[in-house]
Amino acid sequence: MVSPINNQNNPNSVSVKRCFKFEKMVCVDLVFDKTTNTIQSIKITGDFFLHPEETIDLIESELVGTKLEKDWVKKKLESLLSGCEFYGFSIDSLSYAIIRCKEVDSH
Repeated sequence: MVSPINNQNNPNSVSVKRCFKFEKMVCVDLVFDKTTNTIQSIKITGDFFLHPEETIDLIESELVGTKLEKDWVKKKLESLLSGCEFYGFSIDSLSYAIIRCKEVDSH
């Protein structure tokens, strides 16, 4: 599902929700600034496994302000998921899902 929506408070903000089928379903609800190319907010949901569970909240909060570029996102995910158990996605696939959100045509 792809649904770009311009945020009325910031005309440079684009809101996108996309779902990806990896080993498990991963959905990314992302708001980013198309001028600065940075994440303004992000919500990651799906039927994947992540332990400790509160890590997903940490990932979402720590990605805010991050450049929406593969290397930046991947490096941050590697750091945040270090020592965690997860199934249903890889760091590469989650990075891919986040980055793919910005590729939606927002016209």
